[in-house]
Amino acid sequence: MADRPALAVVVQRYGPDVTGGSESLARAVAERLTADYRVTVLTTRARDYVTWRNELPAGTERLGGVEVKRFTVEEQRDLADFNRFSDMLYGRPHRREDELDWLRRQGPYVPSLVRELEASREEFHAVMFFTYLYYPTFWGLEAAPERSLLVPTTHDEPPLRFGIYREMFARPRAFAFLTAPEEALVRSRFPLADRPAKVAGIGVETPPSPGVEAFRARHRVSGRYLLYAGRIDAGKGCVEMLDFYARYRSGDPQAPELLLIGNLAMPEPTAAGVRYLGYLPEPEKAAALAGADVVLCPSPFESLSIVLLEGFALGVPGLVNARSAVLQDHCRRANGGLYYGSADEFVETLGLLLHDEPLRRALGENGRRYVGDNYRWDVVLARYRELIEAAASG
Repeated sequence: MADRPALAVVVQRYGPDVTGGSESLARAVAERLTADYRVTVLTTRARDYVTWRNELPAGTERLGGVEVKRFTVEEQRDLADFNRFSDMLYGRPHRREDELDWLRRQGPYVPSLVRELEASREEFHAVMFFTYLYYPTFWGLEAAPERSLLVPTTHDEPPLRFGIYREMFARPRAFAFLTAPEEALVRSRFPLADRPAKVAGIGVETPPSPGVEAFRARHRVSGRYLLYAGRIDAGKGCVEMLDFYARYRSGDPQAPELLLIGNLAMPEPTAAGVRYLGYLPEPEKAAALAGADVVLCPSPFESLSIVLLEGFALGVPGLVNARSAVLQDHCRRANGGLYYGSADEFVETLGLLLHDEPLRRALGENGRRYVGDNYRWDVVLARYRELIEAAASG
């Protein structure tokens, strides 16, 4: 319908084969908003956030009712070099120019996307930016701040202390947060004043009858198992999780397997009891979640954790890193999981979940109710529409 207002969505990567919490959220929201808006996504040709290598064709395509415009990344990232440069800045005196250099090195460096947004900004009823951290959001908000909505997907990390982000958080006209702890964190760092802001969250959908037995047969899973789903990366707490699991396994001869699904961003683990199954499509991921005894979420830095909520929706309790305020908040609000702050606590809480079946089932049912009450798409989309209209009014 041509009379629908035009909405731009700016995000660093986009597509059905692109994994990542913020990217998945952007696609899920963009596709569902096509009933109300003519949605155009401005993004890059990258699939891989480590290098930002151009893999997808430049130009325009339609995906899920959304017009997707892809722009060429002009510089690939050398992650080791970038990390060395980051270490020189974190916690040390430096100049604004150093932070802007850091932003460019981090990428994705796509000045053509920013130029396109600046040239076409008057065509859009509103512009929605996903993820505060990256070049397209920082420079895109400078180019088109007038009717902007930022979905920052923030967690407490060193770059959040950079002065350039004080500048950036002053630009949006409205904010959509994923959780109450995320909103509290942002308000503690930046003066949002009376600009419209609320916890919008994400809708969680799971199949009514996940094919658990088919999943077990396909991957030769015969017994109980724990599941980690997501990017397998040291930065996501995976190295520590594997170490803690090995410690638990050394004291429990009946320890379930730990299955890992998702994209590898570290050497493939080879420890006893650990199996990497690769990247699985969404229906098979749901089956893997539904069959697990416990979903492990070891990241100390999370702004939402879709996987934890998907596990809750399927009645599976979580065991999460207590250093993440968001993950701990989910478990406490839902009464749907436990959390650990050390190796000893990991061993103790995992043992409790595995050996106390009534507790495990009760936590799972609590999580299921929590998702049903708070993360239905009709409720979530109403919040996003309200914030988009608030941004559009300037």
